[in-house]
Amino acid sequence: MKNIKIFISCHKKVNFIKNSILQPIQVGCALTKERYKDMLSDNIGDNISQLNPMYCELTAQYWAWKNIDADYYGFCHYRRYFNFSENNYTENIYGVVEEKFLNNKAKTKYGFDENSIQKLVEKYDIIIPKINDLHKIGEKSVFSQYEDAKFLHKEDIHIVYEIIKKLYPDFEKYSLEYLNGSYAIFCNMYIMKKDIFLHYCQWLFSILSEFCKFKNMSKYSTEALRTPGHLSERLFGIYFLYLKDKYKNLRIKELQCVYFESTDSIEYLLPAFKERSIPVVFAANDAFAPMLAACIQSIIEHYDINYNYDFVVLHTNISETNRKELLRMVKSFTNLSLRFFNVDFLIYDYNLKANAHISVETYYRFLIQEVLHGYDKILYLDCDLIANYDITELYKTNVDGYLLAAARDPDFLGQINGANHNTQKYCREQFHMKDPYNYFQAGVLLFNNKEMKETHSLEEWLTYASHRYLYNDQDVLNLYCEGKVKYLDMSWNMITDCDHTRVKEVISYAPSYIQEEYKKAHSNPKLIHYAGFMKPWFNPTEDYAHYFWYYLRKTPFYEELIYRMFQRTIENEYNKRKCDVKFNIKKIADFIFPNNTKRRKVAKKIIGNNIINKIYR
Repeated sequence: MKNIKIFISCHKKVNFIKNSILQPIQVGCALTKERYKDMLSDNIGDNISQLNPMYCELTAQYWAWKNIDADYYGFCHYRRYFNFSENNYTENIYGVVEEKFLNNKAKTKYGFDENSIQKLVEKYDIIIPKINDLHKIGEKSVFSQYEDAKFLHKEDIHIVYEIIKKLYPDFEKYSLEYLNGSYAIFCNMYIMKKDIFLHYCQWLFSILSEFCKFKNMSKYSTEALRTPGHLSERLFGIYFLYLKDKYKNLRIKELQCVYFESTDSIEYLLPAFKERSIPVVFAANDAFAPMLAACIQSIIEHYDINYNYDFVVLHTNISETNRKELLRMVKSFTNLSLRFFNVDFLIYDYNLKANAHISVETYYRFLIQEVLHGYDKILYLDCDLIANYDITELYKTNVDGYLLAAARDPDFLGQINGANHNTQKYCREQFHMKDPYNYFQAGVLLFNNKEMKETHSLEEWLTYASHRYLYNDQDVLNLYCEGKVKYLDMSWNMITDCDHTRVKEVISYAPSYIQEEYKKAHSNPKLIHYAGFMKPWFNPTEDYAHYFWYYLRKTPFYEELIYRMFQRTIENEYNKRKCDVKFNIKKIADFIFPNNTKRRKVAKKIIGNNIINKIYR
């Protein structure tokens, strides 16, 4: 078996595939003291690591040239790999396969295992990315594509051509053919047999060295400083034409390049404090940042100074600006920690459905057992609630022998007791809880983390959640946790009188003991939960809305939410007037062209069916 080394150039801490062939290497090590685990370093032995801002991934290629002995040398990037599998996949306009995450599924899909790579590489002398036709992206030639590139200086490609003529006159014809042609090889990715690689490096680095001596780049922008790296992509194409001409029996293979949108290193969370720590997990998106802020503010104003609070926000899209504002709220507290964890890679392969007022973030509570380690129990809170009491007391609840603790849902119990016949039918025919009168509301949950993990894996929870349920993940939790739930006093999750109709039209149907418990909770709520379609930020006269606005005013997001309400009012008024105008047009049309009359038929012929249909749509 041949000794194959394919180096994965990395300039930051990332997730990567590593085996005896794929070798991640940290580039630019000479410029930083930070070292990344399980990576080679490009500043050991003979190296040009300090030139990384200009040479980019070439510092890894130089290092391998000077320090590694192998039969084959290859190079990829931390977000770009070859597709070593036998399958071809859909490409974008640039001839690249786009993939979301570099995970185990991708490892199998693209043949990143040693056997697949070894078997393929040994058949060829050189492996390159698929050759691109620049005409597809509106460019005439390699020359014009470089000249049109942002930040780069078009004269540099001509300078390097003159250097080639001077140092390697035999390469002039290959230079002209490649640079004036429309077929290009990009990315500085390849795999070569040893003798080819050694000659290529000697040729490449001598040209780039001459260019750097000749060209003053001291005033170049950060991107333009990478010019030697950009030039090397074009130089590779020239060298490839030379190889094809010199070695008539050269065994060549083009492979698809796979671009991974995210290869960020994933580190699961451990407790932020060593002792007396209370973990509180939220799930939010960028639009819900103000609600999250109000919730956190309310918790802070009721917390116990003798405890530490470990806040974790699960999300996929909270902006850096909003994260900074939220962090600013807690930075002065020594017993508060706030961390954000992007869960996109965990949910990517699952078909999780949202509905009108419940977003996909509702499923993130299943991820807690995977994300947060080191805690026996973890408190989960929806963001659309306000604390009116110290949550430390809730966290002290003993959940030994249970999967979780939660409060019964008076809304659901009212529905199945006569308020909603569709929900009754759903319970009879689809949702097979043994006793649906034990149905709990999932906005406040105290998880027994160990028991949850042992009962079902994350994959199992998300697979269950991928099926269609009336109340999404809440139904899943009720169905699969039934019989192992400790029921909390309803004051720990007091759902408000949504739209001032929930109590009268729904909860009034619930069993009498549930109604009594709800009345007691409503009179003295510990956690106020604005569950339902109508929220305080839609209508400031909502039940207990003043609590929300009281705490929101103390956050950096108050003005933003006021502005959103103003926009919503304008949009609603605009849509209402549009409907009124359309209604009047219909009335006029019906008056002039009554239905089922000759006049109507004539109008359709003259005006056309399309216009008539638009009026009545």
